[in-house]
Amino acid sequence: MCIEQVLRNELTPEQFAAALDQKKEVLCLACAGSGKSRTLAYRIARLLAEGEPPEGIVAFTFTEKAAESIKRRISQALSTAGLDPTMMGAMYIGTIHSYCQRVLGDIDATYRQFDVLDENRLKLYLISRYNQLSLQNFRSRAKGNSYFDTIKQISDAWKTANDELLDFNAVASEDQEIGDLLIRIKDSLNSDQYIDFSLMIRNVVEAIRNNSPGVENGIGRLRHLMVDEYQDVNPCQEELIRLLHQRSETLFVVGDDDQAIYAWRGADVSNILEFQQRYPGCSVHTLSQNFRSTEPIVQSSNAFAAATLGPSRITKNPAAFANRTPQDFRVLWFPDRNIEAEWVAERIRNLLGTAYDENGDIRGLTPADFAILMRSTRQAEQDGTPRHTAFTSALERFDIPFSLEAGGGPFDRPQTAVLRSTFELLRHAPPDRTTVQQHFNNNVLPAYPDADFNALVRVLTEWGRRIHRPSGSTRIRLYPQQLVYDLLEAFNISRTNFNDDVMRDIGLFSRMILDVETVYMSVDSKQRFSEILNFLQNPAETGYDVSTDDVLQRPDAVTVSTVHKVKGLEFPCVFVVDVEAHRFPKRRSGYSGWLPNGVMASAINRGAYQSTHDEEARLFYTAVTRAERYLYVCGSENLPQAKSRAKQSPYALRLAEHPEVVKTPNGLPAGLSQAAPRRRIEDADYPTSFSEIKYYLQCPKSYQFRERYGLNPVVPEMFGYGKTVHTSIQKLHELYPDAPPSEEQVEQVVFNTFHLKHVPKSGDPVNRPGAYENSRNRAIEIAQNYVASYGGDFERERQVEAVFEIPAANCVISGSIDLLLHEDEDGNILQAEIIDFKTMEGGERPDENEDLDWTELAMQVQLYARAADQVLGRNARTGCVHLLKDNRRIEVPITNEAVDAAIANIEWAVTGILSSDFPMRPHPEKCSRCDFRMICPATPQNFNVLTTVPPELHLPGRREMVRAFSLYRGPNDA
Repeated sequence: MCIEQVLRNELTPEQFAAALDQKKEVLCLACAGSGKSRTLAYRIARLLAEGEPPEGIVAFTFTEKAAESIKRRISQALSTAGLDPTMMGAMYIGTIHSYCQRVLGDIDATYRQFDVLDENRLKLYLISRYNQLSLQNFRSRAKGNSYFDTIKQISDAWKTANDELLDFNAVASEDQEIGDLLIRIKDSLNSDQYIDFSLMIRNVVEAIRNNSPGVENGIGRLRHLMVDEYQDVNPCQEELIRLLHQRSETLFVVGDDDQAIYAWRGADVSNILEFQQRYPGCSVHTLSQNFRSTEPIVQSSNAFAAATLGPSRITKNPAAFANRTPQDFRVLWFPDRNIEAEWVAERIRNLLGTAYDENGDIRGLTPADFAILMRSTRQAEQDGTPRHTAFTSALERFDIPFSLEAGGGPFDRPQTAVLRSTFELLRHAPPDRTTVQQHFNNNVLPAYPDADFNALVRVLTEWGRRIHRPSGSTRIRLYPQQLVYDLLEAFNISRTNFNDDVMRDIGLFSRMILDVETVYMSVDSKQRFSEILNFLQNPAETGYDVSTDDVLQRPDAVTVSTVHKVKGLEFPCVFVVDVEAHRFPKRRSGYSGWLPNGVMASAINRGAYQSTHDEEARLFYTAVTRAERYLYVCGSENLPQAKSRAKQSPYALRLAEHPEVVKTPNGLPAGLSQAAPRRRIEDADYPTSFSEIKYYLQCPKSYQFRERYGLNPVVPEMFGYGKTVHTSIQKLHELYPDAPPSEEQVEQVVFNTFHLKHVPKSGDPVNRPGAYENSRNRAIEIAQNYVASYGGDFERERQVEAVFEIPAANCVISGSIDLLLHEDEDGNILQAEIIDFKTMEGGERPDENEDLDWTELAMQVQLYARAADQVLGRNARTGCVHLLKDNRRIEVPITNEAVDAAIANIEWAVTGILSSDFPMRPHPEKCSRCDFRMICPATPQNFNVLTTVPPELHLPGRREMVRAFSLYRGPNDA
């Protein structure tokens, strides 16, 4: 079937026109629930079907989950059109910052070993360099001279300056101290090889502006640029889009100005409002059909936006695709908060198990079909409780499971609170025995009933000795993640059958400690360890949510959340609660950051980094349009211990003007019937990364610890060594693309590239070289041996890091691997060789070395072999693993049979993951090296859901089952 016919069959006329439009610039205005992701996916499929090279397509999404959803839709569209979906591996679909990270790596391979700092890690970085950056000089500016407010304000100023593309010298001309500080932070990050999201994008913008060497490597093949959620783009991102479009043939942007809810962090809605003025010849398409919500919800929400925003929005006139029943839409005003919360919980109980028809598939509603949304969940009521408390308490009384997606403190649960308080025992000095005994009796045992007092004493004794060493002692490698596992082992967590919620919270604590280890070389002093404790006491308390948004499969529970956290989601039933005047909408507030008003004038004038009436209206519109068929908007006159009575929100009153809105709480919706409860499988539930799925094939329990619970392994010895050696090899190929470098050139490149964050440099590297210097010398030797033996790799051949994406079992599996491309004099690819560079040591017979997991090594090579034909236009000649320490290449079978077996193993694992089938598959050899050996009971278990076994994998010289079977000792095995 031709692609145009596929599009006609799968899309509405509006969507079809947008997907087919070939104008240079296209604006697609997408109302809530109108299928914008589907339109974007089919536009990409159309380009590919028409012969556009996939490497010329770049599509920006707001989240990685949105990207995965679009990839699956593209895969389905290509398959329907009779095309091979593996060609997707050559295009880019993902977030702007991930794209910029990739481009920076193409410009300069050294960027591939930079560690990425999110918001929490950036704050930790500032804490860890507090004195070095002279941050103490800024405390007088902070509220109450607060240390933590100083960190927050400086972090915000840094990100805002980058997002607004402010010239640091211009900042310094108005505020010398702040301007100089921004310059120091930039220099420090670069020297330490860290980069945050804001700097990633800014660096690419500046590289393109300056036409820096290597820019063409990163963006030279771009032909078609697409941007999802365009209304949420900030000035730096918009400048990137503008610069990229100077090189692209087309620009397609899709978004909804009515859902522009991120001005408070810099997004500029004028980008979408004024798109037609910037590109006068552009096409404009409006996707006005709402496939999500009922007619009353669509009509009333649109009328609200029109009345509240007026000329500050683009008129779109949405209409419901179908007015499905049963349905219910109420705007309610209760006498007090407890009555409101009780009514919400009772309404959920009454709707659970009622029939819900989705395109002829009738199922009963489950807890995951319900959402309780608030303007703020964490902000305290007058009685000191968070605003969500009345509602979550009511759900508990009705025995309805819920997931607090925003507002839940990471230390609310006793298990995580005890981990933090046990860390605190080590703040000033090793604790005495009486203190430990009291802590054990009062705090540890109630949270961990199987805990061992003597084991805890041993842990605290050893760690107290190592943290509180005499001043002037030689630095040692001391990683707090090891303390987490030492404590969990002492608490005998392997004997305690905690539920998934508790384990996820413990995993969140592990993630906090991972963030600490990302920026701290070691915590081997009282001062450094105290800084970690300070972070756990303040920034961590507010910087981490006990949410499930990064969990592969959300629990079957009611979502309790802020509106911002559910952007892009939809639910059969939504309660927008706590809707009172001055709460939703909240009171207007101005910019309160530390950047001088002179350089911030443009941002302030457009309403950025503050709270405005327009932003509040858009947030409310976004909230009510999450609902499919049941929408309840409610508030209360008497709030907990409030001094005066609240008034009903003007937003609720405006919404209630629709004639079909019910204003009384009595009675259930008409037409309810019962059906067997069954969960909806959502796009986000599918695993997508080979680097994650491989753990399931080793041991499903290990996968559960790592991916479902979020537990992180202890930092290994020489952490980062493999990455920096690999980066050095890539840097050599970048600098010497036509001929092999000399020994001296190799030495200089590796010397300059080599970087380890968790190994201290020697104070006297010439006369007393330490572990860092010895490791660098070994890396130079490895690279020199590689060039000496495989110099041909540099002669008319090009080494690249390539991404693969393989459709499998209704999902798309992604990963990356090294390719050696053999080119002719004109740069045309003649053949490709798949090479997976590894720094591990193989020994005399590496193909028989059990320390090397050949099932994993071979599978990655084989997966890319499947994609090579479509991505490169030809089959890979060979596939091999290059063991750098041994300076040997081991060939891996990449026959059709071998590749089919690899994909069958992936599909088998995906089925098990989606079924939550996570048995323990222990074996002494495997368990002794497992990252979770200290907390796993290692009890042999069979699979509960998976009734078949995957085929044997084709390894060098033999065939073998994955280690969940080949390395498994059952209860009856000797």
